[in-house]
Amino acid sequence: MPRWERPTKDLPPFRLSDIDGKVWYLKRLEGKALLVCVWATWSGPCHMMLPKFQEMYAKLQDRHDLTVVTMNVDEDTTQIRPFLEKHGYTFPAIPASTFVGQLVGFLSVPRLWIIDKKGKWLWEMVGYDSNADDYEEEVQRKLGAAVQEAASGT
Repeated sequence: MPRWERPTKDLPPFRLSDIDGKVWYLKRLEGKALLVCVWATWSGPCHMMLPKFQEMYAKLQDRHDLTVVTMNVDEDTTQIRPFLEKHGYTFPAIPASTFVGQLVGFLSVPRLWIIDKKGKWLWEMVGYDSNADDYEEEVQRKLGAAVQEAASGT
């Protein structure tokens, strides 16, 4: 069963390139809420969750108050692009196995991270329940607080 947790630390600064060569810096994302999906091509629960995440990404990708990105934890990064293309996923994918592994210690996927506009890691959802009908609503509720803070400038 998935569970929401409140991380006890902020995301450390990062400079990571996605599979298309775009460089992502946490510092440059400040001022917006951030939704990060951590996943792997080899994970059964990720296979079940990613179609739902793609739907959310399609709805959220053009918003100016938040950024949506994914971090893939595959050791073999050559598997990422074929996997995305096979399933028609369009979200940005950052190979981030080392970064994520150092940050969370024990690696289990999928994970969702919600970060506020200042880089404070507000929420982490570990796991996925394919029977949960309210997945998107639950994520949107948690994301709402981070977006509200970004909009209010606090």
